[in-house]
Amino acid sequence: MSITVGASAQRRQHFIEIHTSRVRIPPTLPYDVKTRWNSTLNRWEGSVRLREFTKDWLQTYAEFTLLCSNSEEWRDIEYILEVLQPIRFGTL
Repeated sequence: MSITVGASAQRRQHFIEIHTSRVRIPPTLPYDVKTRWNSTLNRWEGSVRLREFTKDWLQTYAEFTLLCSNSEEWRDIEYILEVLQPIRFGTL
């Protein structure tokens, strides 16, 4: 989703506008950095936090719905986060 939203100025602006109406400082979708596994962890954490905003964004850009995780995948991501988050501090 990060790449899809960021690939177009119009899609990126719409994503920011969805946030601005709800929160003071709009967050951005995190990108992955292949050389740091923590960046993948950060991306998954950000995705979980932004899940509701992403659903709203997909109402306008329905052609990207297949890129969004289903409820089973979200549950898996949350489980993986539960396992990996304690490890993060040992690798910084």
